[in-house]
Amino acid sequence: MLAQASSAANRTAAYLSDHQLNDWGYTRGSFAAAMVAQVKADFDAADKAQAASAGFQPVTFSQLPA
Repeated sequence: MLAQASSAANRTAAYLSDHQLNDWGYTRGSFAAAMVAQVKADFDAADKAQAASAGFQPVTFSQLPA
């Protein structure tokens, strides 16, 4: 998934001028790296939220397989 984000960022950067990238605070070299870092951060946040909402459900002995 991160490779796809990098590829998409590189394709997007190809359509942008250096001036546009600079206005956003990126260079041609840093744009893809920043986008991949953002996607990774989004996935990490989603994983933490899922782990926090998983909760713990106790199992009684009668529910365990024999």
